[in-house]
Amino acid sequence: MSYIGNVPINNPAASETRQEFTATASQTTFNTSGYVIGNFISVYLNGVRLSAGTDFTATNGYDVVLTTGAAAGDLLAVEMRNTLADIGAGFASTSEVTGTNTTGSITTGTNSLTVASGTGINVGDYVVGEGIAPGTTVSAISGTSVTLSGTVGATLSSDPVSFYTANKALSPGLVAGQLCRAWCNINGSTDTFRSAFNISSISLNGNIITVNFTADLPDTNYVFVGTSSDSTFLTEYNATARGVGSISFISRSYTNASSKPNFINIAIFR
Repeated sequence: MSYIGNVPINNPAASETRQEFTATASQTTFNTSGYVIGNFISVYLNGVRLSAGTDFTATNGYDVVLTTGAAAGDLLAVEMRNTLADIGAGFASTSEVTGTNTTGSITTGTNSLTVASGTGINVGDYVVGEGIAPGTTVSAISGTSVTLSGTVGATLSSDPVSFYTANKALSPGLVAGQLCRAWCNINGSTDTFRSAFNISSISLNGNIITVNFTADLPDTNYVFVGTSSDSTFLTEYNATARGVGSISFISRSYTNASSKPNFINIAIFR
């Protein structure tokens, strides 16, 4: 068979699925397994195809929201592409790169996370926070109760937690150089984190402060960047002994005396 224009190509990276839901009375929101935002979704109510933007919206990569609530027992079918066939149609937006940021609390060794706000969080989102292992995702969400795919190795208590979509490609314009591998904001008065990413704990040896990475870096050729408050500066402690799992530094005043400030900020790039 001949074609006008480009010959269609079967792209093995593209994956299309169909999900069916039996509605409850006045139900408007239906949570799918995930789709590429754009023109890659078709929605049918009792066999009748609905019009995007008029009869429903699908804007966050997971939820299909009806303009008018369905009746109890109605059958909603969703046909969607949930991996990228055309990378140009799936670049992440600035807000998606920024993620959904909230605070949360969790008991050590459980996977039940309570967040301040569940708005913008979806099943499948990747979860980033102190003590949460890289690769952890949201397996279920109900209001402000979030179920994680794995248990958490630290007790969170009103600590920052971020959620990111994983079905979009990052454009060079948003990412620019290489990514920050770890960072933290340390309270020098209490030797605790105000916030952190990929840093699990702090250890002290006199005035030598060591931060331990949750996930090891690929090698020791990373860049250490640090700032501090109260007329102090940071110097790396024995750079030749830095490790893939931790880094140590000393805080000094400008008179070269040992001094630990209230704010210590660390960032690691590789």
